[in-house]
Amino acid sequence: MYYLGLFIFLSIFILQSAYSGINTEKVVIDHNQKIKRLLLKNKILIGKFELLEQQQEISTGKIKELFNLITYQKSSGIIKETSFKTREYDKKAKRVYTQARSLLIIEQYDQAIKLFKQYLVDYSNSSYTSDVYYWLAKSYLAKEDFHNAKNTFVVFQQQNPLHYKFSNSLFDLAKVYIELNKQDKAQGLLSTMLVKFPSHKAINRAKQLLSKIIIKSKVNN
Repeated sequence: MYYLGLFIFLSIFILQSAYSGINTEKVVIDHNQKIKRLLLKNKILIGKFELLEQQQEISTGKIKELFNLITYQKSSGIIKETSFKTREYDKKAKRVYTQARSLLIIEQYDQAIKLFKQYLVDYSNSSYTSDVYYWLAKSYLAKEDFHNAKNTFVVFQQQNPLHYKFSNSLFDLAKVYIELNKQDKAQGLLSTMLVKFPSHKAINRAKQLLSKIIIKSKVNN
C-alpha cells in the first residue's frame, strides 16, 4: 500500500513536471549535489567537534598536571620547611642538653638542674628527653635533694623501662630510698637489679649495699 501511494505520487510529480516544462533530471541532480554538500559539511563539523573534544581532554589533563605540580610544590615546600625547623629544634635542644651535662660534671648542680628543667619545658618532644630525666635525677641526688631525686627517678623508670640507664637508676634510686629511711624499697630495687642485671658494672656495690640493708634489718629486729 505504501509503495503504491509513493508510485502514484511520483507519477503525478513527473506528469506535472512534464506539463510545466520542468527538467526533472536536472532537479534530481541538483538535489543530490546539495545533499552531498550537506553531508560533507556535516562530516567537517563532526571532525571539528571531535577535534575540540580532543583538545578539551588535553587541556583538562594539563590542568590536572599543573594542579598536581602546584600541590606537590606546596607539599615539598612544607616538608622542607618542617624538616628545617626540626633540625633547628634538635640543634637547640642538643645545645641546652650538652650545656646542662657540662654543668653537672663540674658540680654546678643548681645551674644544671635549672637547664635540665628548662629543657623539659622547651624541648619535651626531642630525642634527649629521657636522658634529661635521668641526669636531672642525678643532679638532685648529687645535691642531696633526695625527695626530688626520688620523684624524678620514678618518672624516668616509669617512662623508660628499656633505657640503657634503667639499670643504673635502680642502684641510684636504692641509695635515695636509704637516705629517706625506706629500707624495704631500697632492698626491693637492689634485689631486682641482681636478678635482671647480674653483669652490671656496679653489681658488686649493689650486693654490698644490699647486705648492709639486710644486716641492719636483722639487728633492728
